[in-house]
Amino acid sequence: MIALPWLEQNWEAFETQLEAGRLAHALLVSGPLGTGKSALADAMAARLLCVEPGASGACGQCRSCQLRAGGAHPDSFRLAPEAGKTQISVDAVRALIERLSLTAGLSPRKVAVIDPADAMNINAANALLKNLEEPPGDTVLILVAQNVARLPVTIRSRCQAISVHPPSREQAVAWLAEAAGVDAAMAAEALEAARGSPLRGLEFISQSLLEPYQRLQQQLRAVLRRPELAAATAMELGAESDTDLVWYWLSCTAADAFKACLDAEAGEWQQDRAAIDTRALGALQHEADRYRALARTPVRQDLLLQDWLIKWAQLTA
Repeated sequence: MIALPWLEQNWEAFETQLEAGRLAHALLVSGPLGTGKSALADAMAARLLCVEPGASGACGQCRSCQLRAGGAHPDSFRLAPEAGKTQISVDAVRALIERLSLTAGLSPRKVAVIDPADAMNINAANALLKNLEEPPGDTVLILVAQNVARLPVTIRSRCQAISVHPPSREQAVAWLAEAAGVDAAMAAEALEAARGSPLRGLEFISQSLLEPYQRLQQQLRAVLRRPELAAATAMELGAESDTDLVWYWLSCTAADAFKACLDAEAGEWQQDRAAIDTRALGALQHEADRYRALARTPVRQDLLLQDWLIKWAQLTA
């Protein structure tokens, strides 16, 4: 049984297909960031490897479950980008395929989780393709992806699709409040900062990131009204320990402002709606995404941020 309530339908469908012998040899679990895709894939893998499964999934007590929990299960495999890299290489996929060709030693089947599968480069995806068509022995491949469009159609068409949908706002707030032990107001604030992703919202609460988020929103409003603050604000934001998160929030804020300013009920952006150049907001969001990628290089963050904030300040010019 999966611990996240909005995934219960996915889990029940998986169990039904498994019990009926209709589960495909390749599964593609996809959905937005922070909605529990990886947790669902892990629960599926544990259930498939367990030698004494119960009505709620893997027993958690058998030798198979214990070995998997300790990372020493001979029939359990996981593939992800190597430390410091963003892509899964063809050599890593070939090594996985070679290991999957061995006979299962403990569990009824072999299970490999590729997470995130959309990190495979084109050569790696092509190397995996034959195994999706003819998986060796009793093998189940579980691919996890946020951006399914980055996977070749040949990969997608050979997998059983499992779509993870985010919970409703009410369900997410209720779950966050209980999971984090906070009131509904803080849970709602965290969900806003995480753009509807409950697991990321939980991370923001646990890491005390709500205050930096609110401060950034205030800084952006101040720069709109006083463009001369752009340079000083860039210095402050550039000093943050997680500039990747800063760029994520800048991108999301530009997107939110764009949607709100097109709406007659612009909410918190109502005051600025008439003055903002909405045509430039879409470009600013894309620019934030591009600079977010550059932020992983040695380039100076304060200069990137200053360039973006100057353009942000010009929205009301």
